Amino acid sequence: MQIYTYFLITFVRQVITSYMKQFTVGKVLPYVITILAFYIVTAIYFYPEVFEGKSLAQDDIIRYEGGSKEVRDFNAANPEPSMWTNSMFSGMPVYVLNPVFPDQPIAVIDSIFKGLFFSGKAAHMLFQTMLCLFIALAVFGVSPYVAAIAAAAFGLSTYNLIIIEVGHMTKAWAIAYAPLVLSGIYLTFRGKLLQGFALTALALALEIRANHLQITYYLAFICTIYGIAELIRAVQEQKLPAFAKTVGVLLLAAGLAVAANAGRLLTTADYGKYSQRGKAELTPLPGEEAANPKDGLNRDYAFSWSQGIAETFTLILPNFYGGSNNEKLNSRSATYRFLEDMMRSGQIGNQEFVQFTTRSPFMYWGNQPFTNAPVYAGAIICFLFVWFLMIATPVQRYWMLGGVLLMVMFSWGSNFALFNYLMFDYFPGFNKFRSVSMALSLAVMLMVIGAAMGLQRMLFISEKEYPDWLKKLGIAFALTGGLCALFFIISGSFSFSGPADEQFGSLIDAVKADRQAMFRSDAIRSFLLISAAAVLIYLHIKQKVGLTVALTVVGGLIVFDNWSVGKRYLNADSFSPQAKEAAHALSPADEAILKDKDLSYRVLNLNNPFNDAATSYYHKSVGGYFAAKLRRYQDLINRRLETEIKYLIDSLQKGRMPDFSRTPALNMLNTRYVILNPNDAKGVLRNLAAMGNAWFVSELKAVNNPDEEMATLATLAIDSVAIVDISKFPQVKTGTYQRDGASIRLTSYAPNRLTYESDSPFDGFVVFSEIYYPDGWQVIIDGQEAGEFVRVNYVLRGLNIPKGKHKIECRFDPVIYRRGSLLTMIASYLLVAVLAMSIGLMFYKKS
Repeated sequence: MQIYTYFLITFVRQVITSYMKQFTVGKVLPYVITILAFYIVTAIYFYPEVFEGKSLAQDDIIRYEGGSKEVRDFNAANPEPSMWTNSMFSGMPVYVLNPVFPDQPIAVIDSIFKGLFFSGKAAHMLFQTMLCLFIALAVFGVSPYVAAIAAAAFGLSTYNLIIIEVGHMTKAWAIAYAPLVLSGIYLTFRGKLLQGFALTALALALEIRANHLQITYYLAFICTIYGIAELIRAVQEQKLPAFAKTVGVLLLAAGLAVAANAGRLLTTADYGKYSQRGKAELTPLPGEEAANPKDGLNRDYAFSWSQGIAETFTLILPNFYGGSNNEKLNSRSATYRFLEDMMRSGQIGNQEFVQFTTRSPFMYWGNQPFTNAPVYAGAIICFLFVWFLMIATPVQRYWMLGGVLLMVMFSWGSNFALFNYLMFDYFPGFNKFRSVSMALSLAVMLMVIGAAMGLQRMLFISEKEYPDWLKKLGIAFALTGGLCALFFIISGSFSFSGPADEQFGSLIDAVKADRQAMFRSDAIRSFLLISAAAVLIYLHIKQKVGLTVALTVVGGLIVFDNWSVGKRYLNADSFSPQAKEAAHALSPADEAILKDKDLSYRVLNLNNPFNDAATSYYHKSVGGYFAAKLRRYQDLINRRLETEIKYLIDSLQKGRMPDFSRTPALNMLNTRYVILNPNDAKGVLRNLAAMGNAWFVSELKAVNNPDEEMATLATLAIDSVAIVDISKFPQVKTGTYQRDGASIRLTSYAPNRLTYESDSPFDGFVVFSEIYYPDGWQVIIDGQEAGEFVRVNYVLRGLNIPKGKHKIECRFDPVIYRRGSLLTMIASYLLVAVLAMSIGLMFYKKS
């Protein structure tokens, strides 16, 4: 054994020694400098967060923290994580909200990509985006300094910055890992099968782990287009066997990546069946939007954020459509001066003036409901990308241009209905997603990759290799710089009118003048940047300017371009001291409610309840914020809760105390408190009609379908009668029950485990004020399994209880989670082992 150990150690030492001899400072230094530069760029851009302790408000993260607070606290204190929370929408699984799976090896690698030192800070998303694209470009064969410039440009592009500001973390992570996936596929097709397998598996595992399936779904289209381009080349070069072998390797890598995320994917798919993405059950009422007859979202909802076709020109001219709904007005602008006059005349107050001038909602005039920033790739990036398409190989040209065009068409949504409605109706999975405009982020990614390759080619171009380079340079300049100049010249022909302009009244003329001024200013700006880059490249190819000067100046212009436009939307003013802490501060209303020490009851905040997760931070909320609520709970909101909430508000506005007997849906959800004013301890209303945690009923009544079940809720005497849809639960015995002397109470509470004690002289039927979910809830009575819940009252749990005294324990322990977790753990360690083996073999071959 000692001899084997000796030989193994000797072999490893010789391999490492031999390999290290191939390294020189000159080879390693550019990569070290680049990574250090990424840390510096990130720290400078996020200076208020990194050095001053300030933070971004990040509305989506604040909502996430509110909705997941209960389960995060529970998981931190317990070895067995909970996959259920009662803090939002009266209870729901947290598979897609706060997934916890045993994938520690991949989690460690993920944290390295996120910059380690920036852990817990929004800054990590910028570092991660730059680092991933840099590595991907290195795999594509781009020199480190060119790759660093392109990576910085991508990280600083407006879309990536604005999703950091609003807190779309999972989207930012998925976009960051997307180029790594492409580079892994590229490496595999270049014949590096083992390294390509390892990189593809790791990158795709990280991509799926980011948990933003819409970006991953769009990325799959780009990968498919690339695969088709490689297939065409394989046919032309008669290398189909090698192509088939490569595809087989990639499929194995994808399988390993999927297995490493089995827990997430399986539970998400299970939840999706019962969420708004699943099939609708109710027949639409007159005037109600028709439901998608198949699984998936309604068409209008899915395409509500569709990019205007002409709005795509923001890729090269950021203020093409007025920028955003949060523009800071120049003090010399017509709108600023008009608002200033209105303030002086008393038509608006000082607070409104400051609000309208620092975050002006007037400038954007595009088709989307609103936008926080235009999707700007960079003027020079657009120029370099067009140049690259002209000099690229056919495979490169077709897959990159095809990918960009497809993502652009997806982003147009309902504005390109002929194509997108066809995809929505017939292509698998397309109808599961909304906000299709985000597809443009992957178009930007491809454009930056192409621009980097174009810049690389320009710097080392040979006039003999490309005798028509000047002609192609001129065409690229005409299609980008010339386009910007044309826009400036014909700007007077644009209407600068938006769909929301009617509400601006007398302000509209000033607003239109400023929109035109912003348009013209950015047209000149983009033209000058493209012109400067084109001239430098021309001089370099003519050997009038050296390589170092050309790369430094062009690279500096690229970074300056995206940095300066990005600063319009994410800057020092975006940060504030303890922004998140302030958002979660305990309000007087919260303090008043928390004096009630009962184990479980629900709270309704009348202030926009179904787009608010602040209430969930401290309470079990009737409302919440989540884009994929349970389908039946959304039905309850649409058909019953909104009506009852409107009744409460109308009564209070008329100075009358609401009659809670008219709010049966809220009562059966055990809504004990209603928040009228969060900032006032007296702004809380107690609902004495709330039904409590569970109750015996005297009758279980049959209905025949979901429509009848929902309609009956409006008049149901919920304290004594429950309804069950016998088309869904034909085994349930309906009828009357004796309940005199019967009682049931909650004795122990945890989000995934509820314990009750019942006492009844008769067999009875109990309704629990908990949301029914088909998979995972187990019922144990006196230590023995007792079957499953049935769904009653459209959304609640019901159970037959035998007479006598009993301990009833309800546990959420879904089999699909346990199986998925086991597969995730095994595949995660296997993936990292394959990665280590590929690196080891690479050392061995080089030695």
